[in-house]
Amino acid sequence: MSFKVVYTAYMQGKKSGEEQLAPLDVEIVKGMWQTEDDLIANCSDADAIVGYLSRQPFTRKVIEKLSNCRIIAGSAIGFETIDLEAASEHGIAVTNVPDYCLDEVSGRAIALMLALSYKITIIDRTVKEQQVGLFGMLDKVAPVFRTHGQTLGVIGCSKIGTATALKAKGLGMRIIAYDPYIFGGYLKTLGIEPVDLDTLLAESDFITLHVPSTPETDNLMNSEQFKKMKRTAYLINTSRGSVVNEPDLIKALQDKVIAGAGLDVTAKEPVEKDNPLITMPNVILTGHSAWYSVEAQAEMAVKPVSQVVVALNGQWPLFAVNPQARRSWLEKWGKK
Repeated sequence: MSFKVVYTAYMQGKKSGEEQLAPLDVEIVKGMWQTEDDLIANCSDADAIVGYLSRQPFTRKVIEKLSNCRIIAGSAIGFETIDLEAASEHGIAVTNVPDYCLDEVSGRAIALMLALSYKITIIDRTVKEQQVGLFGMLDKVAPVFRTHGQTLGVIGCSKIGTATALKAKGLGMRIIAYDPYIFGGYLKTLGIEPVDLDTLLAESDFITLHVPSTPETDNLMNSEQFKKMKRTAYLINTSRGSVVNEPDLIKALQDKVIAGAGLDVTAKEPVEKDNPLITMPNVILTGHSAWYSVEAQAEMAVKPVSQVVVALNGQWPLFAVNPQARRSWLEKWGKK
């Protein structure tokens, strides 16, 4: 049996993992398409699609045209731009790569925390501009507190959140977490204290966000939440820009409701040149780069295609994010 596999976000010169398809009779098509019409035109007869499910519009309109498709494999963790309900209705498994860039993003969260805590970017800029030591810039730097003993609040304690928490434990920090979908007893076995959201906001010296973009998490952090935080606390976001109400954050920073923010993600990406966050010395912006390392980029290529191979062999893929479709999918595509 022959198959057609379409890469919808192929980047020339980057690894694609296609060597995994060699044992199968597969036609491979590669392109870079960003509109519904382009996706339909190039994918309507695909048996499998490898795409970018946090940016490309895999809407119901697109999915209804995918008559042969059994899997849409995302090449990252996020999958907010695919209609999961439509995919499930049409017998399509949707997968992501849940275990890639764990070290990179958790490491970036810790790096942002430390850079904010020790005012690294402010010190760096002042030294370069004024060639002074500590006593020549103490008014810009103080106060700085030691990391050991401070409290890190983790909102969203799945893989990346947990990795961040465990790294912070190594710095001697107290770790508290809010995640209504994870059993508190499990967190306690890791030395993480489960708390409600209001307690986390009130007690944390740093708050780090590790939640997906969903209707439930949109504007999770807003003016009301910022008012509950310590005035000396910092917000760190390496998840999705939609999780934070950006105008509310800007006002909270301008009014010194909170001390600062480390943001790998923003409401609009790339960040617009007139965004007030750009000029704030107590804000660090890293342009949605936290996921990147040579190793993580390689995983982005290999792991989605491994799910395609499984699906084309008639087996339900391990990384499926729409488990409700499993039974009907197996009836339609399963190995007989």
